[in-house]
Amino acid sequence: MGSKLPPIRKFECMECKYVDYRMSTREVGETVPGDCPRCGGNLQVTAVGAPDWLIRPLELVAQKFDILDVVARPDRIELEVSSRKFPTAFRYLLKAFGGENYLPVMREQEGELRLTLVRRQEVRAGSVLVNVVLFLATVASTFVAGYYLFDGSIASAALFSASLMLMLVAHELGHKISAWHNGVVSTLPYFIPAPPPFPLGTLGAVINIKSPIPTKEALVEMGASGPITGFALSVVITFIGLTFLSPGGLEVPLPFVPVMFGLLQLLTLGRVTATFALNPLTFAGWVVMLLTMFNMIPVGQLDGGHIARAVLGRQRHFLLTRVLGFSLLFLGLAFPDLPIFFIWGLLILLFFRGYHPGALDDVSPLSLRHKALAAVALVVFILCLPIPLM
Repeated sequence: MGSKLPPIRKFECMECKYVDYRMSTREVGETVPGDCPRCGGNLQVTAVGAPDWLIRPLELVAQKFDILDVVARPDRIELEVSSRKFPTAFRYLLKAFGGENYLPVMREQEGELRLTLVRRQEVRAGSVLVNVVLFLATVASTFVAGYYLFDGSIASAALFSASLMLMLVAHELGHKISAWHNGVVSTLPYFIPAPPPFPLGTLGAVINIKSPIPTKEALVEMGASGPITGFALSVVITFIGLTFLSPGGLEVPLPFVPVMFGLLQLLTLGRVTATFALNPLTFAGWVVMLLTMFNMIPVGQLDGGHIARAVLGRQRHFLLTRVLGFSLLFLGLAFPDLPIFFIWGLLILLFFRGYHPGALDDVSPLSLRHKALAAVALVVFILCLPIPLM
């Protein structure tokens, strides 16, 4: 790849005074009929050469790409480029533009490689106090839930709260480490307390991603790291609860048993059942498997949705989101005793109506390692699905 800059001309609309800069060899005074993107008027060449704000971005792009076309404004630079090694070339751009005012985005449109440089948005730091307050509130709400579920036992309530919070923290820590590894700015986790009468004590936690995810491989890592970490710990804690602790005070049958939970029951008890009395560890493990199942549904911007977006692409992921949303909605109508499916389907259709933005590099293929990671995440999702017990 060469570093020679393309010929640039300033174009101005003769009607609405719209201005942009384009790759062209036209002379000053020449016109392009009906090419104004704002009003459809005639564009006229009014100057030769790139302005100062455009030279530096073009120089960086030209280091690794052949520039085939350019249309530029101060807030957005659109380029058609070519490169035989565009995955590594784009990673070079991500690093090169780290201290610049622009952020590179790569897409494929009609078989052409499109590179867009957009103005970098300022990332503001959030208040850590909010995270701390929500964490403490979730500790309290899970303790209260355990207290009522296990016959007023303070020890059981504390054990339930501690084990549940440990698994949730492990899940969010997996996300945080993945974000740090991939250079993604993210907040500390926001834990979501759920006071009585909600019996679980929590609705999980979320991390707010404050900068774009650079690659599809990073998208897979961001989606898979948390659920896999939390799920692995839930298996260990559930096994310990089934093996070493006596049943607690919870005797209400579970609404369903996850596949992994059933396998652990089969291993330790010799049977799969939803009606046995639970202790704090087994119930905490069941809660995390429940939360993992819903979080790993491959829709929208859930963790499973991030992975599906990287694997399936923009259009197929959007279609899958709509299909699963309506399927859960109809499933909830068909089985009114399980309203959670209707509620979840409705939430999917309401909150994930648009396209997932994807990664900055939405063109480069996933490596074999990241395809394997996506497959492991799929296995985790399947192991958290409910077993149909009669």
